[in-house]
Amino acid sequence: MIIVSAESAGINRIMEVLACPQCRGRLRCAETRLACENCGESYEITKGIPDLRPRSAEPRREGIEWTEHWSTENQRSLSQRFFSFYRRTVFARAVSYFVDRYLPPRGILIEAGSGTSETSMFIKKRNGERTLVAIDLIRPVLERCHSIMDVRVCGDIFSLPFQDDSIDGIWNVGVMEHFEFDRIDAILGEFRRVLKPRERAVLLWPATFSVPQRMLRVVEWFINLRRGRDKFRFHPDEISQLRSAEQGRRILARNGFRPVAVDLGLRTLMAFETLVGEKDPILKSCVK
Repeated sequence: MIIVSAESAGINRIMEVLACPQCRGRLRCAETRLACENCGESYEITKGIPDLRPRSAEPRREGIEWTEHWSTENQRSLSQRFFSFYRRTVFARAVSYFVDRYLPPRGILIEAGSGTSETSMFIKKRNGERTLVAIDLIRPVLERCHSIMDVRVCGDIFSLPFQDDSIDGIWNVGVMEHFEFDRIDAILGEFRRVLKPRERAVLLWPATFSVPQRMLRVVEWFINLRRGRDKFRFHPDEISQLRSAEQGRRILARNGFRPVAVDLGLRTLMAFETLVGEKDPILKSCVK
């Protein structure tokens, strides 16, 4: 069903691939909401953003931490304004390069864990042949999302609100390192589920040898010398930085992705490695 609301018009471009995060049933429009044809669950659309987060009794820790991180007050700080500048001037060019090189020139491409999508601002949309979708757990940050994105969806990367084998490409920047490795496997399992066969995921992921990351840790250490228990952090903890390119390849392979490329980080000024994995319909996930 077509959504006629002007503020929700972008959703029309992806209605056929959306799925209920509870049961993965098809969704239909019901005025200012999306309703599941299978289980009957409904999801509100506000300011053109459908809230397709799974129903949960309690918010997860990362939701609380990222809500604080993306708060207006925090983003006005000098350090966060610098990171915004860095995202727009350095990372955005790197993301454009990797997306253009490794993801298809047309179709629906998902930034899974988008934040403000500032790092996506230079992606080429090929005269509208690419539909760019920002999905993030934190709804307020989507309201400030860069205009390069055609559609904004409030959703959970552990339960992506998309049909199986429906998406043409996925990428993200600085997401995977914030989770333990068993949860990273769960995220990659969702990426594999929603990607079409032979399509790819591009992951920009900081490594333990990252010089900029080490510099940030030193700055945090000096700031925290006088702060006691209230520790300062530039962003939520990075608990799973990559230790090597080989580790990245193993993570992709055990989750049913054929490793396509590993870039050690020259385009991000040695801040992030980039992993590219292709969904292999024959190579099954080794994760139980």
